[in-house]
Order: sequence, then structure tokens, then C-alpha cells
Amino acid sequence: MGGRWSKIGKNRILCSVCLLFSVVLTAAVCLGGDRFAKERKITPLMREARSGDSLSITGQVYAIEEKSEYQILYLKNNTVEFQRQMLEESKFIVYDTSKQKVKAGNKAAAEGKVKFFEEPRNPGNFNEKQYYEKQGIHACMWTDSIKVTDSRVWKVRDSLFSFRRKWKAVLYEFMGEKQGALLSGIMLGDKSDIDPEIKELYQINGIGHILAISGLHLTFIGFGLYRAVRRLSGSCTAGGICGMLFLAAYILMTGVSVSAVRAAVMFLFRAGAEMAGRHYDAPTALSAAAVTVLIWRPLHLYDGGFWLSFGAVFGAAVILPLFKKLPAQGLWASVSIQISIFPVLLYYFYEFPLYSLFLNLLVVPLMSVLLFLGLAGSAAGLIAELPGEAVFTVCRMILKLYEWICRTAAAFPAARIITGKPSLAGVVCYYILLAFVLLMWSRRGQRQKGVKREKYIAKYIIISGITWVLAFLILLLPARSGRGGMLEITMLDVGQGDGIYMKSPSGTTYFFDGGSSDVRQAGKYRIESFLAYKGTGALDYVFISHGDSDHMNGIREMIERGPLGISVRHLVLPWKEVWDDSLASLARLAGEKGTEVLIMKPGQSIRDGRLSLLCMHPGSRYGNEPGNAASMCIWARYAGFDMLFTGDVEGAGEAELTGFLRETKAEREKEGFDGVLEILKVAHHGSKNSTAEEFLTETDPVYGFISAGRNNRYGHPHEETVERLKEGGCRLFCTQTDGAVTVRTDGVQMYLSAFVSSADK
Repeated sequence: MGGRWSKIGKNRILCSVCLLFSVVLTAAVCLGGDRFAKERKITPLMREARSGDSLSITGQVYAIEEKSEYQILYLKNNTVEFQRQMLEESKFIVYDTSKQKVKAGNKAAAEGKVKFFEEPRNPGNFNEKQYYEKQGIHACMWTDSIKVTDSRVWKVRDSLFSFRRKWKAVLYEFMGEKQGALLSGIMLGDKSDIDPEIKELYQINGIGHILAISGLHLTFIGFGLYRAVRRLSGSCTAGGICGMLFLAAYILMTGVSVSAVRAAVMFLFRAGAEMAGRHYDAPTALSAAAVTVLIWRPLHLYDGGFWLSFGAVFGAAVILPLFKKLPAQGLWASVSIQISIFPVLLYYFYEFPLYSLFLNLLVVPLMSVLLFLGLAGSAAGLIAELPGEAVFTVCRMILKLYEWICRTAAAFPAARIITGKPSLAGVVCYYILLAFVLLMWSRRGQRQKGVKREKYIAKYIIISGITWVLAFLILLLPARSGRGGMLEITMLDVGQGDGIYMKSPSGTTYFFDGGSSDVRQAGKYRIESFLAYKGTGALDYVFISHGDSDHMNGIREMIERGPLGISVRHLVLPWKEVWDDSLASLARLAGEKGTEVLIMKPGQSIRDGRLSLLCMHPGSRYGNEPGNAASMCIWARYAGFDMLFTGDVEGAGEAELTGFLRETKAEREKEGFDGVLEILKVAHHGSKNSTAEEFLTETDPVYGFISAGRNNRYGHPHEETVERLKEGGCRLFCTQTDGAVTVRTDGVQMYLSAFVSSADK
């Protein structure tokens, strides 16, 4: 007994040391900046060049990814020639459209225009810079020509890459392109050709983890081989060595991810414990894995995948034992993991898949079957076609079942609970309360003598329940609630296009236009991610000013995406006389998808407490010609705050709007208008043909919001328009320089902030 407790005591000491070291590393990375994370340091190339500059680069290929139309080469130890300077760059990505044969270990040279990875332009958008920065990569280029300057090859790595390509070809041959790509992603970590809709379907239903090489894969493969060799040889050492070598090769072949490294370290501890006849302690192994990952790639502290991987194992290793005497252990394992990772899901993904708890009860057990059949089918397919086809038929059935249950679950009510991003303080409080509950239950055996077991168990359950309610309230309420009595408006950076979000104090959400001509899938990647960040699961009213694609293609995309995206309850369009084919098509689509279509004419308004939205154009006097001049214009008023949304109105339409403003001035003054237009959404991205002097004289705006893409081919905003606005005393915000721009007002005071510059004005 003394020896056993001695081993457990040593494990606890080692676990404590690892945890302390992890805390120190975390503090160093978060507070020390580039002094403790070399990936954050400004490189010579970043200092000298700008995106779009031409350069040539020579480096060593350390990884290769193949796409249907190009290949991705990862280079390290690079030398860059830029403007007669020779610069060093540790890592670099080259997208090669020539698809010339290149092997791991080769030195390759390429020429092209450099592109540095960028930070997001809107709250909630994907942080491209951070994603690549944590891998030590800061830039990339496209090229149509690659030249191999040194043909030396890393034989082991290149052999593994070659084996992976051949294995992928076998999966495609038997499974077909769609399901072959899916099984390749599950087994080989190659997600490049997976159908984007299926990938997203998995993610929003909480089973996206099956597409990552994780502990399930390594445990199944590594421990399967370990136990097989141990049984055949009778030696734990032989089994452990074979398992470790095979896992190392598998991880190198599929990609060295955080989850794979974590699982490999824990496997080493478990196999090592069995080989040495020692006690395996999961918390100690998990702590050691965290230290290993943080030393290897410290910036993964900012990655949701890091916290999900370690959080899931923490739930299984630390929380699940509390339920060990209960039936249905699979259910309680899923509950334990969800308790552990719940704040992480909200903090990084802003939503929670309500039915994932039950989906994983079916998906996870079938994953072991799928992995086994995938391995067996691949081996059988090399020998004879018939047995391989028979095995892969079952694999296809499992994948079809996965897709069916995901689509079915996505159609259920409240399948996605979009909460918005909680505060970091709320996340920390949640885990403090979780630690309190775990500590309380771990000490339940140390009760006073004579106290009945039923009494202290009942007391612990009541205390735990109250603590959980408190934890969830702390985590969720700040994310869901806004500032009382405040109207919030955000002009999003959607590139060359428009997209403006509004949330009233009552919680009703509005969106004005939504599209882009230079950002691909702006609806999904610019608008929806922002809305999820804000906790908006559905837009109550979406106003489309006119039929140009840069004002509506993002909204059309959202409506088409259905349950995968953010829903639109009401689509508000100008009167039918000015519709073009694009607006008519959008209206038909909305009707088919269950979105109610409303028509708004001049003089009609929407009232929402102290907020009113008045349609001012186009009117019957304008005529029936569609286009920019027929843009629907909305006057938003909240107590003493006024803002005019103008779409792309110009020419005859702007003249008509100016006349209407002049004619209704007295009426608006009766309603409390003080003659000051706080914000003008500058029409047509600040083009030369809009915002004439007569219009500016009539509106006299204090601030102007301009939505225009960086380096757009139209030259928006035009310098003459900018000059007219400045001469009139209008201060400008533009998405080109400021990214998303937000105004908050209580109707008396207003607060403006720019997302990119982070400078309040």
C-alpha cells in the first residue's frame, strides 16, 4: 500500500511541476510578446517589403500539399532577393500552379508577388495572420514556375508523403471523389478536397473533431499495434517501441498537429508506464503534453484547437471519474467533455451545438469501426478488388449515416445556440467555479464520522447545481446583453461593397445591404462570423437598397445557406416599379426559403420603441428606372440621433432625395429633428458622381461613413468627393483604413470606434 501511494504522490508532484511550468510559459508568452515567442518577431522581409511587391525566394521544401489545380509548397531556411537585397526568412508558403514534381528536402526557387497574412477587418472574422504566425509563417506567394536548385531528398519524409498520396488514391478509387476525400480527411488528415458543405455540417453539429488526427486515431492505431506486438512477442518493451515508431511515422505523414502531439506524448507516458510496471496517471501525462506543446509552439495558446484538445482530455480524465458509478458511461463521458470545453466553444466559435452531446454517442463509437474498416479496406484493396469493395461499402454507409444525422439535427429547433463571444473574465470565473466543484467532490470521502452518506451527497448535489447555474449565468449573460438603452450600428468592412448592422435597445436586429465585388463569400466569412460574434442568430430585418451584386450577394448567400448560416426573417425591398432582375430573383429565393418579403415605399416607416426607420426614396416622382439612382434610402432616428442610409443613390435619384429632404424639413423638425445629421452613410462608396454640394448643404452631416475596398479598381472614394465632405466639416471614417466602424448612442451622446486602428474618435 505504501509503495502505491508513493507512486501516486510522485505523480502528483510531477503533475504540479508541469502545471506550474505551463503557467509560467503562458504568462511569458502573453506578457512578454516577441521576447518569448520568436514567431512574433518582425522579420527582415516584413520590415522591407509590402504586400504586392515582387521578389524571388529560394528555400528547402519541408512539406507538400496537393490540390486539384495547384500544389502548396512549405519552404524553410529561405533566402529572399528583394530590390537587390538578400534577406533571410525562416518559413514561407508558395502556391505553385505548374505542379512541377518537387520532393521533400529539395531546394526550390520561385518568383512572384509577396502577400503578407493579415489580421481581421471585423470583430469575429478569421485571424489569418495569427493562424500562420503560430506556425512561424508570415507570408506567401503565387507562382507559375518552380525551379529545383538542389535535388537532395529527405528519404523518410518523402517516402511517407509518397505513401500518403498512394493511400489517398486507393481511397478515391473505392470510395469515389466525395466520400474518398472525406475518408482521406478522417484517416490521413488531408482535408483539402472535402466538400465545404459537409465540413461545415460536421462543425456546426459538434462532430468536426473527427476530421482532425487526434487521440482517438493514435490510441486506436498506436495501442492496437502495441498490444498486437506485445501479445505476439510477450514483451511490453517490443510492443512499446513498435507502437512509438509507428505513431511517429503516422504523425509525420498526416501532419504534426497540436492534437497529434498531445496524444503522442500521452501515449508515451501510458506505454512507458506499462513497460516499466508503473502507475499511469492521466493528469500528469496531460500536463506534460501541455508543456511539450507550449515549448514547441507557444502561440498555440491563442488557438481554440489547443484548448479544445486538452479540454476534452481533461474532461475525460478528471471530470468523468465523478460519474464512474452511474450507468450509461458513454453518456457521462460526453457530458464530462462538454462541461470542460463549453467556455472554449463559446469564446472561439461563439455558438454551442445543442444536440452534439447525443450525436457523439453514436459518432464516436462508430469512428473506431470506421478507422478499422478504412485500414482493412485499404489493405484488402491492394490484394483484390472484391474484398476491398465490400469493406469500403460499409465505410460509405457509415459516412452517409453521419451526413444524415447531421442534416436531421441541423433541421431541429435550436440546433445552434449562438451566444456571441463571452468575456475572458467570464471564462476564467467559469473555470474557477468548476475547480471549486471538482475539489469539493474529490474531498467527499473526508466527511465527519457519523454523517450519513445520503445527506452529504444531497448537499453536494445542491451546492453543485447552484454553482453550475451561477457559472452559466456569468458566462452567458455578458455575451447576450448589451448596454441598456443603447443603439448600436456597425459598418462592416466587406471589401468593395456595403454591409451595415444595427441593433436596437429592444434587441431587434437590422441589416442594410450586404455584398461585395472583391471578397469571396462575404456573406459567410465577413457578415455571418461577425453576427455570430455579436450573438445574433437571426436578422429580423434586412434592407436591400437596389439590385447591384455588391449590395446583395452576401445576403443572397446567407438565405441560400439555410440552417448552415444566419437566417433572415424579413427581407425589405423598394417598391416593385424599380426592381431589376436581380431583386426579383432575390425575392423569389427568399419566398422559397421561408423569408418574408416586405415592400417599403416613401413615407412608410418601422417603429421600434424610440427608434424609427423612415423610407425616403425612391418615390413616384423619380420614375421607374432601376439602378443606383433608385436606391432605397432610409432615415434612422433614435431620440436626438439621426443617420441616413443612402445605398448607391446618385444623379437624378440624389436630386429627388434632396428635394424630399427639403420639403419634409418642417415636418421632421416637428418630430424633434434639431437640424443636425450625426452620420451620413456616403453613397456609392464615395464615388465622384454622388454626394453633390447641394445634397451636402441640405444634410450637413457631422460624420461620414464610407464603405470601399482597399486598392479597388474604381478609385473609391474619389478625392473630389472626399474633399467636398471635408470642406463641409464632415469627419470621415472609411473601411479601407479603419476596418469595421461602430457607433453606440443613447440618443444624446454617441461613441465611435474603428476596429483596425482601435482609436476612439
